[in-house]
Amino acid sequence: MRTGIYVAVPVMLLLAVLQTAVLPRFSILGLVPQLSFLVALSWALLRGLEEGLAWAFIAGFSLDLFSIGPLGTTAIAYMTAVFVVMMLMRVLPENRFFIPVVMTALGSAVALFVYLLFVRLLGFASSLETAVSLAPLIILNAGFMLPVYWLIYSLDRLIHPRRVEL
Repeated sequence: MRTGIYVAVPVMLLLAVLQTAVLPRFSILGLVPQLSFLVALSWALLRGLEEGLAWAFIAGFSLDLFSIGPLGTTAIAYMTAVFVVMMLMRVLPENRFFIPVVMTALGSAVALFVYLLFVRLLGFASSLETAVSLAPLIILNAGFMLPVYWLIYSLDRLIHPRRVEL
């Protein structure tokens, strides 16, 4: 797990800057995919719950540093979503094509719901229109999951090569 954390901090900080400063200029129908969440979820699907929660915390906290929202809400939302997805993965078959996309849609919905719940509980204004407009973002995240997942899969194989036994 130690190498995973050392890789997570710079990767998530870079993704947070990319997601908040660069990607809004290249939005798709006014939406920006949550790349840091997709990377954290991909890492969780590849390396397990413990590392996934650590990556989700670092991803959420990194984004919270660039956000005007309450500090820690994105981290809690991402960690909750990764936890829910990983609990469901225990009963689902392993698949590197269909399952990551479906789990991303579910995880995105959970993360966005938890985020809006915490923002509302902490006194920030949010409307029903905000919640309704999140469906396209969930679809966008699911659409971006496979390229992100395969990139993280390649990075994982580079960092943690598999031993060959004879």
